[in-house]
Amino acid sequence: MMVSLRLKDDLLAEIDRVAHANGQSRSAWMALVLKRAAVAPENEALPLTATQGTGRADDYVRVTVRMDRSELEAIDTVGAPMGLTRVEWIKRTIRWQLWDKAGVLRLAPTTQGELGKLRKQVIAIGRNINQAVHAMNAANQPGSSLNIARIAGPFLETSGELRTLLTALRRTLSSCVGGEIRYWTDRGWAEDA
Repeated sequence: MMVSLRLKDDLLAEIDRVAHANGQSRSAWMALVLKRAAVAPENEALPLTATQGTGRADDYVRVTVRMDRSELEAIDTVGAPMGLTRVEWIKRTIRWQLWDKAGVLRLAPTTQGELGKLRKQVIAIGRNINQAVHAMNAANQPGSSLNIARIAGPFLETSGELRTLLTALRRTLSSCVGGEIRYWTDRGWAEDA
């Protein structure tokens, strides 16, 4: 059976990168990932339904919930900093509470935006390191007029600082993403209700 998907270009590029690194075609890699996800032990306990959603418009059902105005205001208050509308926040909360594990980590738009900015900064740092290493290699060539000590000294001083900075950044990112996952998956509040 043939299944068609619509994917964003950046996701498709990541899939191609990972598939290539694993020595597989895009299709073979995606089929393997879907197979592993479908036959995962945690899925054995999931209830079977007569018709699973196929993505057609008639598969979506409108649900109406009556809430106090103060509850809606609270949802708007906590959703706004994450870049989520009221409906997006409610849907996200329900989905995270239905499944113990998210199939795909979908961070709130503001978190995703901040991660994108940090990613660009790390890439820029990597480019600068690459340029410094190229300059040191050029200075190390026979007959080079470049002074390797003048290039390597500042680089070596900076590399220790960069290592410390990147380690701290990794811990901060891990904490932020972990915090968001805990926010959506923490079931402690349900016991209080």
